[in-house]
Amino acid sequence: MGIMLVYDVTNDKSFENIKNWIRNIEENASADVEKMLLGNKCELTDKRQVTKERGEQLAVEYGIKFMETSAKSSINVEEAFYTLARDIKAKMEKKLEASNPPKGGGHQLKASEPQRKPPSWLARCTIL
Repeated sequence: MGIMLVYDVTNDKSFENIKNWIRNIEENASADVEKMLLGNKCELTDKRQVTKERGEQLAVEYGIKFMETSAKSSINVEEAFYTLARDIKAKMEKKLEASNPPKGGGHQLKASEPQRKPPSWLARCTIL
């Protein structure tokens, strides 16, 4: 399972609420839930109240991934979903391997997923 915590970079109050949401997740969700922090509306640079650095710092504090996105401009939205899905899949595979070790000392082969090259506009909104 995965949870995206989204705040509005033009609204400091929405950023401050993230800590409450994380506390609620820790109290009510599975301990191994994947979390990701998203700062939305990154295209509105003139209205920004929350710096990218504050978002990065909070993500590091909680040990979760961080991205800035723009739903309106389609910046990093798809990447955020793919990243969270890959992380969930990797965690599930690791759990499955731990509970079902290969028999006879053999090795399991995994198909590696191709990594998508980030689009050129990615420089405006970065991934941590």
